[in-house]
Amino acid sequence: MKLRVLTATNKGKLLEIADILCKKGESTYAVDVIPPAYSCEKERLVILVISAASKMPNSFEIFCKDLSRARTQHVALLVDGTPEKTAPIVEWIRGAGANVLDEILYMKGGLPFKFARSVSDEEKNTALAWFDRVLAEISKV
Repeated sequence: MKLRVLTATNKGKLLEIADILCKKGESTYAVDVIPPAYSCEKERLVILVISAASKMPNSFEIFCKDLSRARTQHVALLVDGTPEKTAPIVEWIRGAGANVLDEILYMKGGLPFKFARSVSDEEKNTALAWFDRVLAEISKV
């Protein structure tokens, strides 16, 4: 499956989880930042691992508003933040034409240090179980 895992966070725990999901999904790409070095084209699934804030960077907003069906069919969100802060992001992506999967995984990102990559077994298992549900959902479509 064509899969990309992209990040918009400086939190090590979320970066580690992004790496875990990328390996589990056997992506041909390494985890990349938003905007990615290589644009998304004809991806089946793009997973965004983000720290949602009241004001997201312009480059992030532009990227989300460009996620058309030609770029990706489905977008799954793993978010450090609240549903209120995530809602505009979902609308940007849906407005561009991609399908945002209903189940958004909310997870505390921990300290804002890229080197603090400690993930508990419970957090890892939660993320992997969510990933399995994401794959099951898109296989129905």
